[in-house]
Amino acid sequence: MEDDIIKIEYKKFSSFLKDHIKSLSRGYLFMISDEEHSVGEKFVFSIEVSALGKPLYAEGNVIFVGENEAGEKGIGLEFSFDGESREIINEKLKETVINKYGTVWGTRLSALF
Repeated sequence: MEDDIIKIEYKKFSSFLKDHIKSLSRGYLFMISDEEHSVGEKFVFSIEVSALGKPLYAEGNVIFVGENEAGEKGIGLEFSFDGESREIINEKLKETVINKYGTVWGTRLSALF
């Protein structure tokens, strides 16, 4: 089975951090899409965040097709990061957040993920 690859690029670290705290850390993502998708469809994600130095990779599948609470058409994706990406998130993300936002706020933010 050939997986579709979705490339996500965050130009701002703060945008990635917001998405990570809101949904990525929970292993769920709603993606706005007008394309036809079906439950069970598989995806591979490549997530680039310049502040982390390496892309993150995740695999997932469609668990919901429809509208979100704002009425936008799309798909709900359940996914998990691969081992190396999980290590980057656990180590590099926390370090980057503390360096960017300081010890007090960085520690509070990193506690959310």
